[in-house]
Amino acid sequence: MIASNIRLVAKVGELLTREYASRFDACIKWIRNPMAVLLLALIASVLCGLFLHSRALILAAGLTGILCVGTIWPWLAVRGLSGTLGFDKARIREGEKISAHLVVRNRMPWAAWGLYLRGEARDGVSGARTGIAFVSGWHVTESKWELIPEQRGEYPHAIPRIGSAFPFGLWDASRPLSVPSPLLVWPRTFPVGPIPEAANGREGEGLSPRNKAGISGDLLGVRPYRRGDSLRRVHWPQSARHGHLIVCELESHAIPSVQIVVDTNPETHSGVGPESSMEWAIRITASFVEGWLSQGAEIEVVFGTNSVSAAAGSVAARRTRILDAMARVKPDSALGFGDVVDGLACRRFDGGLRVIVATNLSLQSLPERTVTARAERFVVLDASAFVEESIRIPPVPLRVRPWILVNDSTDAPSAIRRAWKEVHLDR
Repeated sequence: MIASNIRLVAKVGELLTREYASRFDACIKWIRNPMAVLLLALIASVLCGLFLHSRALILAAGLTGILCVGTIWPWLAVRGLSGTLGFDKARIREGEKISAHLVVRNRMPWAAWGLYLRGEARDGVSGARTGIAFVSGWHVTESKWELIPEQRGEYPHAIPRIGSAFPFGLWDASRPLSVPSPLLVWPRTFPVGPIPEAANGREGEGLSPRNKAGISGDLLGVRPYRRGDSLRRVHWPQSARHGHLIVCELESHAIPSVQIVVDTNPETHSGVGPESSMEWAIRITASFVEGWLSQGAEIEVVFGTNSVSAAAGSVAARRTRILDAMARVKPDSALGFGDVVDGLACRRFDGGLRVIVATNLSLQSLPERTVTARAERFVVLDASAFVEESIRIPPVPLRVRPWILVNDSTDAPSAIRRAWKEVHLDR
């Protein structure tokens, strides 16, 4: 009996709260605005005053006063406002805490009440809205708070505005703020393994020694004499033992050369916001950049119609150059991923290692010679792992044998580390 009553109440509640006319939402959206409701009431009261009884005009006068106060007051409140929005750092990473400070100046003698700071939303990141209760006339007010950006990018995404809807919330009046130094949020990175030996690179002095034959560095081994070898490198005891000249082979001070091609076409990625496959592809790329730059590599990152190279300067300067570019990457559908891999930046890359970071959907547009080439190493993200369970993506066969396969959106860094260990153990 009790169970049947509960089911009945639940059924009645569902009938009362169901949306029966959702297809008309776009047509009647304007009526949800309080000003629209008051305007309808004003029109109705005027008509009633003209055709029924003149007392209704008193209501019309009251509604007119409310509308005037609700629109003129916010306009006057922000008329004399100006301000700046700043951050205590120029660069941080995703998930790190930073302090933002707002300075508001009121040049008018009257006070401004109920102010708010509005930031526009973009790419699934909600706009920030911070309140300031009161700014006195001819006064400067400062406000400070902490925020944690969850997604890379340049903040604020749009020009911030200081506004007010006081006292009735009928109409928002706002003025733009200046941002002397925008905040740049780098993608989050995680440890990766050593540079693969395929990134042999070119010769250079003063760099990390590689396990490659050269003319400097520590002793790598010995070999028979070849015409043109310097007599200074002859190992005389070994030569006497074997009856012919044996020379010492030294390490090479080589610059590992790496090109990373990352897919930024939104049509071949899945998911939205910070946990989308595109954001994780950029984080993986940034992790390779940061880890391998510290090991002395020259790195070029290619995405869309752009390429960023870090071939000169200190490690910190090169890291900043590329991570700044990765923070500003925007979805780019101008070129298919196959055209990016077949583009000028990839064709002019000669020698070294190329790493391709893409989804299994991206691989479908790759040219056949790229798929069958052995010079590339593929880091493949399974697009179906970055969407909600209710969304189904048809299985797509892999056209390549992945170097690293990421099919776990909840713990991609661990998946990278596990796959890296498996790759090196298989060797």
